[in-house]
Amino acid sequence: RQIILDPSPGTQIFPPNTPCSEIATKIKFALMVIKKENTPTGEVKMVLPLRNGGLIVEFDNEHLAKWLHGAEGKALLTKQLGLATFICEQTFPIVAQYLPINLPIDDRNLLCKIKKDNNLLDSSIASMHWIKPPQCHSNEQRKAFAMIHFRDAHMANSILREGICIANERITVHKDKKEPIRCAKCQKFGHIAHNCKATVDTCTTCGGSHCTSTCNTYHTERCINCKTQNHTSWSRSCLAFKQRCDKLNERFPENRMPYFPTDTEWTQVI
Repeated sequence: RQIILDPSPGTQIFPPNTPCSEIATKIKFALMVIKKENTPTGEVKMVLPLRNGGLIVEFDNEHLAKWLHGAEGKALLTKQLGLATFICEQTFPIVAQYLPINLPIDDRNLLCKIKKDNNLLDSSIASMHWIKPPQCHSNEQRKAFAMIHFRDAHMANSILREGICIANERITVHKDKKEPIRCAKCQKFGHIAHNCKATVDTCTTCGGSHCTSTCNTYHTERCINCKTQNHTSWSRSCLAFKQRCDKLNERFPENRMPYFPTDTEWTQVI
């Protein structure tokens, strides 16, 4: 139901701090201008400005979004919006759990085998990659999580419901969901390390003033955000983390859904 609009480097689709209501009105006007006989009906449900000046536009149905991803709709909308605006390919990310780290995940032959073993179309998977870079895997680590990007919501939902076979093993999967951003430098929420103003690193395990990778206090845990010593800053049981997740879910109701919502009724459960 969404499209992602990206401006060319150094430009923005709309001026900074433009109200979302005003952006939505301008998108609606652009859609009205480019409307053809074969244009699916639909309304703008939500707009979300991105840090790079881009924009996520969500509609009330998947048909209009799919048309805008097509060659005709994409060309008409980008021309109407002006500047050098691009409609990015939308994918539907799924997390595959506990894959062997020796799996040649970048090998196209592996992708072909996955598609064949699961009776998937050749164009169904856009990409696949480790969530944590391989160089960050520990020496003792044997399993890791990977992200699989599907091009079609219906196919992604089918995999979410049935699972997927990789390397002759049935792999558990779940929908990738928006989560609070936590800085890898100071461990606080709301920004990334590149924009962090802290002068020293904070350990995500013990809360000390050093990099997590150099920590040797293996039995000491302290959460920077909760100020408690019963879990680490990266713990998913952290109360501050859970509270921020709840706020995200309020802002993006689809985040609570186990499937990517389509016009099929069973995908709209919460």
